[in-house]
Amino acid sequence: MRNFLICLSLLYFQVSYSQVRKYSNEFLKIGVGGKYLGTGGALTSSESDPATVFYNPAGVGAFDRVAVSAMHNSYFAGIANFDYAGVIFPLKYKKNIGVSLIRFGIDNIPNTIQLYNPDGSINYDKITSFSISDMALFLSFGGRMRDTQGLSYGGNAKIIKRDYGSFAGAWGFGIDAGIQYTTDKYRLGIFLQDITTTFSSWNFSFDDTTKKVFAATGNEIPSSSSEITLPSIHFGGQYNFLFGKGKNLQFSPVGKVSLYTDKRNVLLAGPVSIDITMGGELDIYHIAFIRFGLSNFTKATNSLGEEYMSFMPSLGAGFRLNQFDIDYSYNNVANSGVGLYSHVFSLAYRFNKKDKYSKPNVSPETTPIDIGNPNSNDNVPVKLD
Repeated sequence: MRNFLICLSLLYFQVSYSQVRKYSNEFLKIGVGGKYLGTGGALTSSESDPATVFYNPAGVGAFDRVAVSAMHNSYFAGIANFDYAGVIFPLKYKKNIGVSLIRFGIDNIPNTIQLYNPDGSINYDKITSFSISDMALFLSFGGRMRDTQGLSYGGNAKIIKRDYGSFAGAWGFGIDAGIQYTTDKYRLGIFLQDITTTFSSWNFSFDDTTKKVFAATGNEIPSSSSEITLPSIHFGGQYNFLFGKGKNLQFSPVGKVSLYTDKRNVLLAGPVSIDITMGGELDIYHIAFIRFGLSNFTKATNSLGEEYMSFMPSLGAGFRLNQFDIDYSYNNVANSGVGLYSHVFSLAYRFNKKDKYSKPNVSPETTPIDIGNPNSNDNVPVKLD
C-alpha cells in the first residue's frame, strides 16, 4: 500500500503546484516509428511513413497515395506498452488528411489501498487492479503548394486523454504546424510544436475510504488542476550524397535544432533552451537502410560529483519490399539507464497510386475536361476567354 500511495502522491505533485510545466505530456516526445527512432528523431519528416505527423506534419502534404503504419513496443522490461497506428488519405487538389492514435500505458497495477481490515488483518480479496494510460489522437491536414515545387505544409489538432484508473484523469488539446521544402539533394523543415500551447485539465475522484487512508498516512488529497505545455520550435535538415556505381548508394546526414521557451536540462540551458539531434541514413539501392543517431543531450553528475554531458545513442535498420517498409531501431528511452534499451519494430504500407482507395492529386488548373468524341457532331468547339 505504501508504494501505491507514493504513486498517487507523485501524481499530485506533478499537476497541483504548477500550471506551466516544462515536461508536460512528455509521452508525446518518446517518438514513434523505427525509421525516426533509428536516427534519434533527427528526421524532420518522410513522405513514406504516416508517423511523420509526430516529427513534422508538413510531411502529410507530401503524400500522393494512401499510406498506413503501426507500431507496438514494450518498455522497461515489459512493464509499459506503447502502441501507435496511423493512416493518411490523399484528397483532391494536392490536399491530404491523416488520423493517428497512440497509447502509452501500464496495465494491471495492484490497488492495495483496502488491503487491511479495520482490525489490522489482511484481506487479499479486496485487492483490485487499475491502469495508467496516456493517449493522444492526432487529426492532421496537409497540402502541396501548386506554384512552388517541393514545398508542403501541414498541421495537427491533437486531443489528449490521460487516465490514472478511477482516481484521476485529464483532457487536453493542442495544435502543431510545420512546413518543409524538398529537392533531390536536400530537405529542410520547420516544426512548430504546441504552437498555441497545449492545455490539459485534471480532475480527481476519491471515495471516502481512500480519503481516510490519505489522511491517516499524512498525504494531502489532490484537487482539480490544470497544466500548460509551452511552445517549441524545431529546425531540421537533410542532405543526400549519391555515390557508387550508377549512384545507387545514398548517404544522408540529418540534424535537428530544437528551441524551447523555458529552461530545460538540455545542451544549452537558458531562458530559451537549445538542444540538438544528429544522425544519418545509408540508403542501399532503395531497398536496405542503415541508420544511427545521437539525441537527448543532458547534463549529469557522476559518483564523484563531477558534471558531464550525457546523450542517447540509437541504431536502426530498414527494408523496403515493394509497398512495404519494415523498420527497426535500438534505443534507450529518455536515457533512463544501462540495460534499458528497447527493440522497436514498425510497419508501413503505401497503396499503389492506381489502387481504388487512392485519389489523384490534381490541381484545378490541370483537371482534364472530357470533350467527348471529336468525331461527333454534338461536340462544338467553344472558345474560352
